[in-house]
Amino acid sequence: MTVSIPQSRTARGEALAVIERHVLWLATAMVHHANRVRPNPSGLKVGGHQASSASMTSIMTALWFAHLRSGDRVAVKPHASPVLHAINYLIGELDAAYLTTLREFGGLQSYPSRSKDPDPVDYSTGSVGIGATAPIWAALARRYVHAHFGPDSGLVDADRSAGAALGRQYSLVGDAELDEGAVWEAILDPAVGEFGEIVWIVDMNRQSLDRVVPHIAAERLERMFGAAGWQVITLKFGRLLETLFARPGGSALRERIVAMPNPEYQRLLRCGAAELRTRLPGDGPGRAQVADLIADLDDETLLAAVRNLGGHDLDLLCDALGQIDDTRPTVLIAYTIKGYGLPTQGHPQNHSSLLTVAQYEELAAGLGMNPDDPWRGVAPDSDAGALCAATRERLRRPAVPAVLPAAIPTDIGRTPGGTSTTQAALGRTLLDLSREAPDAARRVVTVSPDVSSTTNLAGWLNKVGVWSPTERRDWFDDDAETIMHWRERPSGQHIELGIAETNLVGLIGELGATWSRWGTPLLPIGVLYDPFVERALEPWSYGIYAGGQSILVGTPSGVTLAAEGGAHQSIKTPSIGLEQPGCVSYEPAFAIDVEWTLLACMARLGHPDGGSSYLRLSTRPVDQRLAAVPA
Repeated sequence: MTVSIPQSRTARGEALAVIERHVLWLATAMVHHANRVRPNPSGLKVGGHQASSASMTSIMTALWFAHLRSGDRVAVKPHASPVLHAINYLIGELDAAYLTTLREFGGLQSYPSRSKDPDPVDYSTGSVGIGATAPIWAALARRYVHAHFGPDSGLVDADRSAGAALGRQYSLVGDAELDEGAVWEAILDPAVGEFGEIVWIVDMNRQSLDRVVPHIAAERLERMFGAAGWQVITLKFGRLLETLFARPGGSALRERIVAMPNPEYQRLLRCGAAELRTRLPGDGPGRAQVADLIADLDDETLLAAVRNLGGHDLDLLCDALGQIDDTRPTVLIAYTIKGYGLPTQGHPQNHSSLLTVAQYEELAAGLGMNPDDPWRGVAPDSDAGALCAATRERLRRPAVPAVLPAAIPTDIGRTPGGTSTTQAALGRTLLDLSREAPDAARRVVTVSPDVSSTTNLAGWLNKVGVWSPTERRDWFDDDAETIMHWRERPSGQHIELGIAETNLVGLIGELGATWSRWGTPLLPIGVLYDPFVERALEPWSYGIYAGGQSILVGTPSGVTLAAEGGAHQSIKTPSIGLEQPGCVSYEPAFAIDVEWTLLACMARLGHPDGGSSYLRLSTRPVDQRLAAVPA
């Protein structure tokens, strides 16, 4: 006799399950419409990611409809863009007319875009790995703003501790994104370990674009995050599988699944019940026990059990989200299935594959949807409809106040003389600004990747101090031979990072977005050796695209580092500055030019019509009298 094991849900879980089905359907239907319904006279591939979206539907349903608060911000995995739009539609934040415009010019963007999508998007995440780190730098920027200009309305959740009271910063990350070096550069920055508002949720579907990843090891990732000081929560199995593990033969089933290679597990997802009864027991010592256990299960329960991973158990996800420790960063590793709920689930090449018309209709029947009326939402008078309405109210945010940036002078009124360099003029101009325009100077925040002393920022740093969430003792404060003092305090205006240029540009991008996120404009200036602008190029470009307004200073530049060898010559960066969209590039020759251009760059920051700038400076000594206008 075969038996069925009831999968009981809480009342909350039942409503969430209804919403999850709608989210899965809407996300899939948007991609289907863009590729198989909407006219495409060019014949060019439109594309989309139905399978990658499907693996995120449970996670995002639980997060949005049971956990998020209005002060929280979320960076969504790029390929789950349709899921985000589906959720925004269900809670009334997106008009139905947009659902037919995915990947269309002027319509819903391929990947979440803060500047181009019509619905609420917290972070642009089009570049794999880089968008995932944005909430880390936004958390730092939020703390900086609060330390300098708070307390304010940002303190929204008194029941959360430390930085989490200002709003949690979530990253929904595909497991393949963890291959990106930018991810680990950010995670390993020493300051990050103190930020309890940072929460990453990893979509552990174990598939990449080309294949099922054969050797991915969650245990190794757990150790790496743990070594960085993060809380690690892993959701591997759902409650149905855990129930089976507790029955006779259950320990053998657990051992079989845990030891199973990823490709073999994915292959099981392609099997019907009869084939599954043959394949699942394997050929190990526990074969007979597993066979006996599953022999008692009906086909429906067996098929559900092999798919019952923690990342698709809504109640389990909700419970895990309630275990977040606000005193340190958290990573929640959720095992999922790429293409979960779709006819293509488990297929090794389902990354960008599209459902056929027949498969689309099969999905509609299974979910109780109408393919001829695909945009029908949740019934307003149902429990799920009430939850959608409540979620909209819970996540409603006040309008960001329009705060005018501080007035920036066009000239400080000093004419440099003697012999000097444009690099030295940078530090002098910042000090002059603090005397002549203190309201503007208090908005300045400089950032460098361990090169403050060699880029002439020492005087500025001595004056304003180094930013830190808490005050720290400077043990060399009484050392007469120490010229640059490292006074770390919440009022500091310089942020020092490790030797990681990707982190530098990621941070100035988020510091340059505080005017539009929280109504507090800053004047961020990132300073690095110019040869390494190329290393930072993609995340810098990403930050500009995402709406971050900042100033990047490359110094020394050109051949002024000739003595350090060929690898330190920056001969291509002038072209980079000229070609970068949304950026104005300057290469001042004299100290007075540095003053004028730097002030002009500052005036471009912190408002809707603004933009970013790039300055190339030099350590070449130049007679400043040459700047005089010829008689």
